[in-house]
Amino acid sequence: MGKIVGCNKMEDSLKATAANIAKVKAYLKQEEGIDYSDDVIRNWIEPSHRGRIETPQGYSDVTRSCGDGLELFLRINQDRIIEARFASSGCICTIAASNMTAVLAEGRELYDAFDIEAQTVMDALGGLPPGEDHCAELACTALREALRHYLSFKNEPWKRTYPKPKP
Repeated sequence: MGKIVGCNKMEDSLKATAANIAKVKAYLKQEEGIDYSDDVIRNWIEPSHRGRIETPQGYSDVTRSCGDGLELFLRINQDRIIEARFASSGCICTIAASNMTAVLAEGRELYDAFDIEAQTVMDALGGLPPGEDHCAELACTALREALRHYLSFKNEPWKRTYPKPKP
């Protein structure tokens, strides 16, 4: 049996990604003295759910006192989150937590998504550095706000206002 075409490229890409994560992790440990998990680095470097949804059914825009901002966009069909995207101007942990929150929310029933807690996000990321748990809290707050936004207009969608594009 021969190898599947394209597998070598994927294997090489995964090895390169793992090597890049190790390099970034070592650099941040040396420069900042912070030991981030591999999953935090991966979700920061290659966030799979970064982006905007033009006309989301659920939307939130939250900012923490630290200055980190997060917009969360949800596409919902029959009370199931079918797409979740985020845009953030935050730090490493905010971007990683935002991406992981979108990953965890996508595919869930609407009311089950309310159960996603900051600890769930932190566990999925392999932990956050001490003092950075507020980043996971920000992402969960944004998710709950987007869900509330959806529920506020669920029966009267014509009243929904859509977010204006940010520069």
